Amino acid sequence: MYVRIAHWSCDPDHWNADADLFENGAVPILRKYHGFVRAMLLGEDSGARRIALTVWESADAYRAFVASPDLERITAMFAHMYVDGKRPGPVHEYVVRAQGAN
Repeated sequence: MYVRIAHWSCDPDHWNADADLFENGAVPILRKYHGFVRAMLLGEDSGARRIALTVWESADAYRAFVASPDLERITAMFAHMYVDGKRPGPVHEYVVRAQGAN
């Protein structure tokens, strides 16, 4: 498995809208990709910091998504929410080395 984590600051006025756009805009696009496993949007309780986490079956599945125009499409759909117009960064990419579930 492979994980991408992106950080950004979201205008607090969009506290509820960011989750709706993530679930109804970004996730349907991600679901089109073979190897997509899951996505989560994390946020500070009533704060501006956000983390988007996506999980992929493999690095190749992730790289196919990154090479597509859809990564930019998803980034752009949130542009009006970015504090000071700052796009997500830093972006971290990780190989899943171990995992557990309930």
